[in-house]
Amino acid sequence: MKISPNDNLQTPEYIFKSLGLIDLDPCAGAETQIGILNLWDGRGEDGLSAEWTGFVYCNPPFSQKELWIKKMIEHNNGILLLPERGSAPWFGPLAEASGRYFVMGKKIDFIGGSSSNNVGSVLFPFGEEAVKRVIESGLPGHFVTVEFFNQRKAV
Repeated sequence: MKISPNDNLQTPEYIFKSLGLIDLDPCAGAETQIGILNLWDGRGEDGLSAEWTGFVYCNPPFSQKELWIKKMIEHNNGILLLPERGSAPWFGPLAEASGRYFVMGKKIDFIGGSSSNNVGSVLFPFGEEAVKRVIESGLPGHFVTVEFFNQRKAV
C-alpha cells in the first residue's frame, strides 16, 4: 500500500500528555516518546503486527486507517485519533464499535506538517478508562454518543 507524506505527521505533546500514561504507541515516529513502548517502522518495528498490551494511543497512517481501526477494535483499550469524516464509509462502523467519539474543538497542528489539517480530528475511546481520560483531559471539544447506526447500502 502506498504511504502518503501525511502518514508521518505526529501528535502534538499537549494532546497525549493530557490523556495520562500511555503504555503503547504502535505508530510512533523516530523521536516519539508518547508511550512507555513506542514502535517505529523505521527501526523495522511493525506496530500493526505486534501484540498490543495495556493502554494504547494510536495516531495511525491515515492511508491505512481501516487496518489500524480493526486492530484497535480487537484490542479495545485505548484511544484512536482520526480525521473528522462523518460521511466516510469507515466512520459509522467505527463510531458504532466505540459507542461514542470526541470531536476535537480545534484543528490540530500536527508535528511535521506545514499547518493544521484541513478537517478536524476525532478521538475514539475504547474502554471505560479511555472515556474517563478523554473527559478529564481538559481538551476542547464535545462527546457524541452513538444511539444507532444504519449501514450504508452498496450501490
